[in-house]
Amino acid sequence: MTDDEVFAPLARYLRTFRELRVLVVPDGRGRYGRLDVVIWMPGTIPDILVEIDFAPNLASAQKLAFARDAGALPLWVRFGCGSIEKIGGVCVLDLCEAVRAVRDAGPS
Repeated sequence: MTDDEVFAPLARYLRTFRELRVLVVPDGRGRYGRLDVVIWMPGTIPDILVEIDFAPNLASAQKLAFARDAGALPLWVRFGCGSIEKIGGVCVLDLCEAVRAVRDAGPS
């Protein structure tokens, strides 16, 4: 499904972007990063910012902390290897962990 199909009923109220370029200021250096998905209500700051990663990396953590500090709801979706150190105010969805839990629960 495309963004247009998923969010069409809400198009009057929000916009979605993929690979949105944002300024990130890690350790006092200015540079840009890209957020994978942004769900934005026009006239406000971004409401939901999503970063999707196979492995944990510092740049993603910095982008998500930046989003959190700007007042948005950051979500880090993981589907690969490596652990993630908890970041206050950042929701983490670990797909491997979720699949493992379903598999271990067995058939219903």
